[in-house]
Amino acid sequence: MLVAAVLAAAFLVSKSCGSSENAVSQERAKEIARTAVDFEPDRVGIRYLKRGFQSRGYWAVSLSRVNGAGELVQTTVVVVDGQTGRIEEIRKGSG
Repeated sequence: MLVAAVLAAAFLVSKSCGSSENAVSQERAKEIARTAVDFEPDRVGIRYLKRGFQSRGYWAVSLSRVNGAGELVQTTVVVVDGQTGRIEEIRKGSG
């Protein structure tokens, strides 16, 4: 009985810790990333990932422009800290 109580408590603590980790929502991360580029993207993709020894959460926001044929002509990936909203990395590339 005690073991079950301890496991239940550990589960609840782990869930509550994980939920506070994402202080920055997906939509807010997109807004932050848009401020880092000097173009209006035609496509925006986003993925949540964890990096580092302590597995800190980040949003990787991909902002792209396409030409008339639908081919990528410009892509920038902006990495936003999921807890603080700080831009951690910007990677620019062409199509």
